[in-house]
Amino acid sequence: MIKKILPFTVSFFAVFCSLNGQETLSTESYRGPAGDPEHLRFVQVNGVRLAYRMEGAGIPVIFVHGEGYSHELWSRQIEEFRTRYQFISYDRRGHGQSEAPLTGYSPITHAEDLNGLINHFGIRQAHFVVNSRGGAVIMQLLRIYPDKIRSITFADATIALAEISKAFAPVVERLKGPPSTLEEALQAREKGKTSSFTKVAQARKDTRAILHRMADQYSPRTAMNPQRSDSSSAMDIGPYNLRDFPDMTKIYQPILLIVGELTDNFFIEGAKKAHTLWPNTRYHMIPETDHLLMLERPHQFNQLVLDFLAQVDALLKGREATTGQTP
Repeated sequence: MIKKILPFTVSFFAVFCSLNGQETLSTESYRGPAGDPEHLRFVQVNGVRLAYRMEGAGIPVIFVHGEGYSHELWSRQIEEFRTRYQFISYDRRGHGQSEAPLTGYSPITHAEDLNGLINHFGIRQAHFVVNSRGGAVIMQLLRIYPDKIRSITFADATIALAEISKAFAPVVERLKGPPSTLEEALQAREKGKTSSFTKVAQARKDTRAILHRMADQYSPRTAMNPQRSDSSSAMDIGPYNLRDFPDMTKIYQPILLIVGELTDNFFIEGAKKAHTLWPNTRYHMIPETDHLLMLERPHQFNQLVLDFLAQVDALLKGREATTGQTP
């Protein structure tokens, strides 16, 4: 009896897992390896297996990468941060070596994954350093779990206070249509390696290798996601902060805004407007860098962030001595 049922079961499962005529099980075979697999650990969060890297000890600093990248974006921060802080980087769902579910790629879902990771580590509060779409993720974490955020460094990150630039207009337009096929998703992933706002990284052999390796680990499932509102909601692609944060003077966390001189104008204008609208912010532009400034000028980037964190921690030290809070 089992032998008669099994072929039907397997056939039904294959059809059930089909997406745009492609078996989703096969999409993951198109993902490449990490450059540091021996250092990765894994944890199940919100039903998804996430990869992360943890080094050092002390107050946690959690690094959140952008779309199409991975924890390796922060590989040149490890040495300088782990001697003073607990360095934590991870792969968001669908990225790096983390699992890629069929759906669930909205900023809110990514923020809940991040919160689950924080809870797993038993962290009450942490500093956050975010890049690109990591900015949309951290803003949702700030909205839902503000007390868990000690400070935020936006490193050429999405701050949706600026209008969409020409570079992103085609992406937004594609999100209005049907989900990508596997072939289209792979083509878009390959095109991401030559983005107009990562030219500095592309021009250098060492940073180009990291960029390509991160892109090759990006799951096609993210583009094949049938739940299009995950990536095309107003909270992800338009100016949304005025709705989520109607009174921006109540954003009390210290914020550092860093942008690359040669990056896309969307990131620069978003940071400038945040510096104007949000209290307790600092703005800094690193010359001759673009979107991957943490890889292109790591020492300068690290020094800016470490100096900022040291000043934040010094200001909060008295408060924590009184409350007894342990990050």
